[in-house]
Amino acid sequence: MRERIFFQDRDREKFLEILMRTRERYGYLLHAYALMDNHYHLLIETPKANLSQIMQNINTSHTVYVNKKYGRNGHLFQGRFKGIIVDKDAYLITLSRYIHLNPVRAGMVDRPEDYRWTSYRDYMGESGPNGFVVTSDTLGYFSNRKREAVAAYRAFAEAGIGADHNPFREVDGGCVLGSPRFKEKVRCLLKGREHSEELPQLKRFRETVPMSQVIKACCGHYGRSEEELVRTSRGNKPRDIAIYLAKVMSGRKNKEVGALFGIKGPAVSGVIKAVEGRLEREPGLRQEVAHLKERMLNEL
Repeated sequence: MRERIFFQDRDREKFLEILMRTRERYGYLLHAYALMDNHYHLLIETPKANLSQIMQNINTSHTVYVNKKYGRNGHLFQGRFKGIIVDKDAYLITLSRYIHLNPVRAGMVDRPEDYRWTSYRDYMGESGPNGFVVTSDTLGYFSNRKREAVAAYRAFAEAGIGADHNPFREVDGGCVLGSPRFKEKVRCLLKGREHSEELPQLKRFRETVPMSQVIKACCGHYGRSEEELVRTSRGNKPRDIAIYLAKVMSGRKNKEVGALFGIKGPAVSGVIKAVEGRLEREPGLRQEVAHLKERMLNEL
């Protein structure tokens, strides 16, 4: 269980001061934020590719402040920060809404504007003296006119209240969120480059697994021959898992995956959605699939 990182409103005020300072020092753009009791979310854009420096400075500064104020020692944050590369064009508004609705999902407030410690009020034009969030990129998706854009964003945010849509479920490799074309672009940019500490999980994202290796791993796990796994009827769990993993681990197109299993691209999409639904509902299956992924990556 996460420990608290904010104990009083003054702690959050201090954290915002740290954000303003680091924003000036490292030149990043802050699109959205939410400060909860035991964690925080930042939606930032880093033109200088200096995310690790930014996060180290933020977390260290806040830890020093909290430890000094409350007579603590040691670490405040558990482990390394989790950074995700995001397709801005496809996910900026969705992630912004998800972040702003964090307090609502947590049952802390009924409406996002009722929680002081997110950037939602910046979007509503109520930021006050600490208005340092870049809202224009997000609001620009709705309208070029400020008043219309604000009203549309408010409606968009309120439409998400109570909805079961978590964009982080669509993250690939633990670190990339975007369209298949965007993911392929990231992989191309990573090819031939030395492993970077900026986002260590990128190492695994760029290590795609051949579909033949996916089939081999699934055959071994489920005790099936390749013929049984590939050609059995629809609704067969080992086959569905193999289709799902062939897609997410290889990065190949639905048409290519379908050709291996003797089905069309749309059918592949249907299987993937069905498996994703089961993964949400069945913890045991999530663990099983995670084990298979780990096994395949370790064999690269």
